[in-house]
Amino acid sequence: MEKKKIWKDERVQAGVLVLAAFLLLTAWAFMQPLGAGPDEKMRYMVAQYLHEHPGKLPLGDEPTIRDATWGISYAYYPILSYMVSAVFMGIAGLFHASADGLLHAARMADVLFVTGAVYFVVKASGKLFPKEGRWLFAALAGFMPQALFLGTYVNTDSLALLSMAMILYSWSCYLEARDWSFRNSILLAVGMAVCALSYYNAYGWILCSFLFFCLTVLLCREEPVKQRVAFLLRRGIVIAAVTLALCGWWFIRNAVLYDGDLIGRKACAQCAEKYAAVDYRPSRYPTPEKLNWSWKDILLYQDPGWQHNWLLTVLVSFIGTFGLMQIYMPYSVSKAYFLFFGMGGIGILTMLGMFYPKKRTVVKERKAAGSEKLKIKTITVYDKWDRKGIFHLLLILLILIPVGLFMYYVYYSDNQAQGRYIMPALYPAMYFVTAGWNRLLERFVKKENIRMWIYRVLTALLAASPFLCYIFLVVPFYG
Repeated sequence: MEKKKIWKDERVQAGVLVLAAFLLLTAWAFMQPLGAGPDEKMRYMVAQYLHEHPGKLPLGDEPTIRDATWGISYAYYPILSYMVSAVFMGIAGLFHASADGLLHAARMADVLFVTGAVYFVVKASGKLFPKEGRWLFAALAGFMPQALFLGTYVNTDSLALLSMAMILYSWSCYLEARDWSFRNSILLAVGMAVCALSYYNAYGWILCSFLFFCLTVLLCREEPVKQRVAFLLRRGIVIAAVTLALCGWWFIRNAVLYDGDLIGRKACAQCAEKYAAVDYRPSRYPTPEKLNWSWKDILLYQDPGWQHNWLLTVLVSFIGTFGLMQIYMPYSVSKAYFLFFGMGGIGILTMLGMFYPKKRTVVKERKAAGSEKLKIKTITVYDKWDRKGIFHLLLILLILIPVGLFMYYVYYSDNQAQGRYIMPALYPAMYFVTAGWNRLLERFVKKENIRMWIYRVLTALLAASPFLCYIFLVVPFYG
């Protein structure tokens, strides 16, 4: 009897999910050879440099880590992820680890980043959704096969996932408490700082965090305007100070080294123009813009090595495509995910009121008028702002920003059909899918017991998906 109570404890259930993610990520990271993920060899060179030169950060054009084809190194991009990898490599080096041992040690940083992301997603799920719905969101957002794959090789996307999960959890804490506690404000600041030092395509989370904090303080606090502004400035200064203290050093360093180029993008392009192979220099590289392609040409383009056209390749690799984009999930499984997403989208279409930024009540009545029965719908809109409505609008923005950045990058820089570039949209997109399923199940499945088992089956299938990918796709490929 006591054992049953333990397994019903939500903390135990959450711990099991996080532990399962950690074990899968570790096994996956240890069995893959070097270069099993996109650009891992280039990224690992930065971690190796940091390991071999303790206390010294490489310049972006450092010859020993510069790729001969592209003419650049990943030292132009934020390197916090590689710095943590180097720490693990240093620990492994104390035990005279082999080359493979050092690689595995470097990957443990990414394993822990994504494990941490799963932890914060599970924590946030309990504040965003009630009962069984929370586990559906945790499995859907935390165990998306592609998201877990990002934790199995050396990269910075894994750190971005962790930062986004931290920020999501901070937002969910605010929604539950209805105010910004000092502790939660510090968590938000740390999440934004980590995000700034992860991957540029995740920066929408920093912008939306700024908007969410300002809007909820100015519009939703129930106190005189002067006090709201005072709190905004007082607490906002603390958040900004912590954020800048943790991440500002990187951008100051860039500005000093690269003539005021805070994020190093211009310096990186100049380096590529100077050192890249002729056909890979930015001035010569064939982008869709230079080829005068329309977006129809891009979306329908199919490389000879791809199983799908450009659009489908992006979508299936958002769900899960492993290795160097050569280990595909069965297309029928991808279709099942698409169907699942689509059903959630249909559910959202029936609850568009969630996007109204002001509080409102909807009352539906049936009244008889003579021999006719009339449906009367009354909507009352209040002057008070709805923090949940603001939250939902910003989630939409969090989907649009990475998609927009990705499309810009594809058209003007490099036509990469990889779903990982829109991974910052994962958590908000899966939030809406979960909310849509909640609405459909509540509306069409009236028996709570049946609804509960539907939730459980869906959650189990989604959580099992990356394990099945590892067992039936990844292991045979490298075995």
